[in-house]
Amino acid sequence: MGQSDEQRKLGLKNHARVHFFRISTAILTWILLGATLIYKPEWIRNGMRAGTRAIEAVGDTLPSYWGAQAEIVLRELGGFLWLQITAAILFVRFVLWLVAAAWRWRGR
Repeated sequence: MGQSDEQRKLGLKNHARVHFFRISTAILTWILLGATLIYKPEWIRNGMRAGTRAIEAVGDTLPSYWGAQAEIVLRELGGFLWLQITAAILFVRFVLWLVAAAWRWRGR
């Protein structure tokens, strides 16, 4: 019924690899955001403006009561900052996935 030692080691190795990738992409994203803040702050400004417009569009499509609540949660209670960071991390991971997929495809 139990797993063999080799299966446990493989599972732990895979678990460590996944978390190393997650942590390293988060750190890389923070470094890239810091560099962007220093060298191209207009990119962050434009992203914030686009995010604000998107949040307002979501709020406008919902009924008045729910729309107001959605805007408050997404914009004012800290959700907007974390949405931007999450989107940036997902973008970095997507780019890395594309590079890896192209590398594997080229190796065939």
